[in-house]
Amino acid sequence: MPDSTKTSQSPRAELPQVSRRFIVASRILLLVLASAAVAAAALIGLEGRRRAAPGIEYVCPMHLEVRAAAPGPCPICHMALEPVARGPATGAPDAPGLVDTTAVDNVRKHKIIEYSRKRALLFDSRDLRAPASVDADGVVTALYYDDQIAALAEGEKATFSPSDAPDVHFPVRRTADAPVAWDRSTSRVRFRLDVARARRTRPAPGRTGWLTVPRKPREVLTVPSSAVLQSPEGPYVLTPTGPYSFAKRRIEIGETFLKHGFVVVLSGLRVHEPVVSRATFFLDADRRLGASAAEEDWSSQ
Repeated sequence: MPDSTKTSQSPRAELPQVSRRFIVASRILLLVLASAAVAAAALIGLEGRRRAAPGIEYVCPMHLEVRAAAPGPCPICHMALEPVARGPATGAPDAPGLVDTTAVDNVRKHKIIEYSRKRALLFDSRDLRAPASVDADGVVTALYYDDQIAALAEGEKATFSPSDAPDVHFPVRRTADAPVAWDRSTSRVRFRLDVARARRTRPAPGRTGWLTVPRKPREVLTVPSSAVLQSPEGPYVLTPTGPYSFAKRRIEIGETFLKHGFVVVLSGLRVHEPVVSRATFFLDADRRLGASAAEEDWSSQ
């Protein structure tokens, strides 16, 4: 009997030991799971704060759809990409040196930027027609725009018609004399009477009228006439240097076609360069005020 009692009590004595091991293991597992949950929550919180905080990306000042994670040129206009803050625009940069995206949106919304481009001049009746007068030596001097002169070869045939007799045409040819500048966009060109073709007497010295060269196609570089500003130093345009910053660019101009809204550019710009074409005067005034303020800050240091 004693042996059977001892044998029957043995399993019941071992059961508490197995239960305690299971409980301990379960608690350890729960602690591990809880620690993992806390770590995951912390990571999720950090990730959420990281996403909520504005980062830095790079955007084209003229084409907001062009964005990149690193600096570089815009594939459309080749301007340098500018750093901007990610997230909704606040109306001001989030940090020094960042772009004010609201200003960029305003520039795009109001379409103040246009591009210089080539035009073929085939339509205008005034093309290659200029006021002229007869000099004392019998040579006819005409006042042409510099871009028109580029289309006039030496020996170019033309006709001179006096103002008081518009139906009378005296044949003339361009001389080899170099043009003489009259102002910043026009020059005086000399033409001599073509004696071999003339059927009438020479026009009297001092007689005024119009000199006309047969129309011919020519290609010129142009900008909107609203983009051109004037100064004592000569005409200039504003070119964008950033999202809402502009620089003065001096140019030389030729003929102005106000009816068609453009000006011929002789130098100072290349094809497809951006220029300010709307609110130009006000933006230039703002630019000059900013430059004056910067000079005052520098002088006070």
